[in-house]
Amino acid sequence: MTIANKLLSPAIIDQAKKEGVLNALESVYAKAHYARFKRVKWGRDFFDGIQFGDGSLIAVKPGQFNRLMLVAIESDTALA
Repeated sequence: MTIANKLLSPAIIDQAKKEGVLNALESVYAKAHYARFKRVKWGRDFFDGIQFGDGSLIAVKPGQFNRLMLVAIESDTALA
């Protein structure tokens, strides 16, 4: 289990639904001082993400009907 999977809890997902995805991502970043921001490419567009020491990411991903969601990714090579 990666750091991203551990930190992306149901409470964070609920917070993303209530307060917005970017606010939830910022709160995860504030708690995890060992993370760094990273731009993540989905299709032709770039979105915000947080990368952890093990290479895993929590990233903003575009969803259906112009909605944004948070996803945990094992490594940035999984995006290629």
